[in-house]
Amino acid sequence: MQETPMLFPIAPAEFWKKIRSTIEEVVSEKINQPFQSPPTDHLPEKALLKASDVCAVFQVSKPTLYDWLRQDKLKSFKIKSRRYFLRTDIEAMIKKQLEATVSSTTI
Repeated sequence: MQETPMLFPIAPAEFWKKIRSTIEEVVSEKINQPFQSPPTDHLPEKALLKASDVCAVFQVSKPTLYDWLRQDKLKSFKIKSRRYFLRTDIEAMIKKQLEATVSSTTI
């Protein structure tokens, strides 16, 4: 492999060695960091959330929300003609999505 000229006084092999070690350090720090629970500032402080609240949190439409209900991704219950969601269930779904995202990016 031919050496590419560089504009600073360090051998290319040494440069790439330093880059690799820096990347390895950063990756190992990220992997070893404890998982922090996501902030729930965007959730209303109510124990029961309406469908419109949940749609706002996930930025989805009501049909999407009802698809999630049919797919058992979310749980809800009805009081008279209104559908409600438990705040704890929504927080759990957010945490599950974040853990899935973190695990897929670390692979």
